[in-house]
Amino acid sequence: RIEAFTIGGTVEAVNAETVLGEEVGISEGVAGQRFQVQRRPVVPGDPLVLEVSRDAGSPGDEGGWEEWAAVPDFAGSGPGDPHFAFDPAAGELQLGPAVRQPDGSLRRHGRTPAKGARLRIRSYRTGGGARGNVGQRALAVLTSSIPYVARVENRRPAAGGVDGEDVESAKVRGPMVLRTLGRAVTTEDHEFLARQAAPEVARVRCLAASGGPEAGVVRVLVVPAAAENGGRLRLEQLAPEEATVRTIARRLDECRLIGTRVVVQPPVYQGVTVVARLQARRGVNPGRLQEEALDALYAYLNPISGGPERTGWPFGRPVHSGEVFAVLSRLRGVELVDDVRLFGANPVTGQRGGAVQRLELAPHALVFSYEHQVLVVPQ
Repeated sequence: RIEAFTIGGTVEAVNAETVLGEEVGISEGVAGQRFQVQRRPVVPGDPLVLEVSRDAGSPGDEGGWEEWAAVPDFAGSGPGDPHFAFDPAAGELQLGPAVRQPDGSLRRHGRTPAKGARLRIRSYRTGGGARGNVGQRALAVLTSSIPYVARVENRRPAAGGVDGEDVESAKVRGPMVLRTLGRAVTTEDHEFLARQAAPEVARVRCLAASGGPEAGVVRVLVVPAAAENGGRLRLEQLAPEEATVRTIARRLDECRLIGTRVVVQPPVYQGVTVVARLQARRGVNPGRLQEEALDALYAYLNPISGGPERTGWPFGRPVHSGEVFAVLSRLRGVELVDDVRLFGANPVTGQRGGAVQRLELAPHALVFSYEHQVLVVPQ
């Protein structure tokens, strides 16, 4: 679900749904209680407000709801402070604990609601994730009617949605955190810290100059996440947002070595056009086979999700006609691959070079599929 809101006169949208007035439980009158919201993960936004019911039967109390504030931890919370902590990924709310002191007494960090008090979150937003990165004009349905609005559509593709970290990623990240300690020394350190600063990007590659006029220059190449249409990408989708570049540059500037200059930029995209001629098996629809062949080429020669490992085309890896031949040969409806030719192409100007068997890529370059052509000959 996409919710729209206005910032400075511009309508923005977020892949989230707002939940209002959700009751999370009833207090048992003990410290350190935990409660779970029904919808998670919770999308960061306005500060959460916990509302705790008052007892209208108490002398001098008219009932109603009292507002409690969210804090990152309870280190500075006293016994009477209306504080709570919240984990947005787990959707878990925690009240202040009572800690046993050396003399045997209990020290409360944060107030404890009275037994029987009801607790509710005033509002929170849930949603997010990579599934919200939909393509251009993919959204055309209103979830509620709006006067004088007949139809809607998203004119730009959605981007920036990131799924929560899984356990395997955390296992990889843990040793990197201990090793880097917030300092960028090796190329791997730069890549790790760049990803940490902008987790929404798809790929990061760091190249350090070993000598010459660029000695001391570290180039960090950033590939943004982009919504694909059958593996097809537009060149403008591969340009990272200026805000993302600034965020990464600012983080790396804080932790770089003295004398090192860090340059954050997109990689060079080497366009490649495949021209192939296939023979279809008996009974196979040539038109369908042509679409399948084009889909396979765009999926394999893809800077984000292509390559032999399907993790993005490796930086600087050349393209050989033999591997393209193998990709097309694996299609079920192909009887024979008659011819495969590779052409280097400029994706900006559209100019195309001569046919080659092997297309070389610079170390800072990635492949970009540009107008593949497949001819299918029926039997």
